[in-house]
Amino acid sequence: MCRAGFGSLHPLSTPMKAWLQAGYVSRVFATHGEVVVKAFYPQSQSMRLAKRLRLCLKTGEERILALKGRGNIREGWRVLLEGVETPEAARQLTGARVWVAREEMGELAPGEYFLEDWVGLEARLETGEVLGHVSTLLYAGPVPNLVIHDGGGGEWMVPWTDEYVPTLNMEEGYVVVRPLSMDEGHV
Repeated sequence: MCRAGFGSLHPLSTPMKAWLQAGYVSRVFATHGEVVVKAFYPQSQSMRLAKRLRLCLKTGEERILALKGRGNIREGWRVLLEGVETPEAARQLTGARVWVAREEMGELAPGEYFLEDWVGLEARLETGEVLGHVSTLLYAGPVPNLVIHDGGGGEWMVPWTDEYVPTLNMEEGYVVVRPLSMDEGHV
């Protein structure tokens, strides 16, 4: 069974996540059992590099399937998966969350991190005051948003841009954020 959402444990105290959430299956493509995977972060190269996908279906079932073919299309990636050979079989995958294996993504340059590695980081204001912890990423709009829980039931959304996230210190486990005003970013 798939577990819901991202892990919420601090990345410095747990092993790196073996799977990185990449997107979801948006629809069936053509008549050969292909599906369209819409990436949460369109600039990501994860679908180009992946050799297999971990799918978490709406039913909670988990499947790990090898990629037999892929192609970049306007709305995402056209993907052919091992064992999915009919439109009916492909239709069962619609709405599934899609993960890629970290080990298949290649080496990152120094100072680069996968977005999911931000989950669990302490979120600080520029004054040093702790706002909360990054609980998840919300992929909506032109850039991902960090979702920060403040520990008192409040939640902040901060766009992942240099303007709103000027500092990342992965080694010490924190990120400096400039949250939107209360009216703009507090949920």
